[in-house]
Amino acid sequence: MVANESDWEKVVKKGQEVCAACEAVLVSGADVVTALTFADGGFARRDLHPDCYSSDDDAIATWRWKRETELRPNARRLDLGFLSEFFKRLDGREDGQSRRVAWIVSLLLLRKKILKEVGRKAIDDREVLELRFKKTERVYEVPDPLLDVEAMESIESDLSRIFNLEQAAPASAEGDAQESA
Repeated sequence: MVANESDWEKVVKKGQEVCAACEAVLVSGADVVTALTFADGGFARRDLHPDCYSSDDDAIATWRWKRETELRPNARRLDLGFLSEFFKRLDGREDGQSRRVAWIVSLLLLRKKILKEVGRKAIDDREVLELRFKKTERVYEVPDPLLDVEAMESIESDLSRIFNLEQAAPASAEGDAQESA
């Protein structure tokens, strides 16, 4: 383990090979429930057989997926409904990691036009976005965690891994030009 590895980095590593409850192997093709919890000041990910998961769990987010042995040729699409619920559950959390993740998730939801910006204000020299979901009146305030580009890309990558999304390798401009010709 790297000395400066954060709790978030520990969470987003490759899915577990065994069920966190019964310790049986999660075989290829098996349905898996992943539970994201917040405990002892950090995030924790637990992969479980559906029968081993209890809805009484203190998870702040859960999702179901099928374990595969090979990568799909097409990248998976992010479940925007789930991401919206995840954003709502991060609301009110004051720890730095939750605030950073909430900022990135809010930007993703803004880009997908799930959230709408209704205002901006400054609090303690930090910009605060005022956002709401379409067709709702509740306004969420999301303070800018002052991330640099590298930190922002790192969190986006972490979210992609935690939600089991594939990231397409960036194509070179030269390769793009040849394909479009």
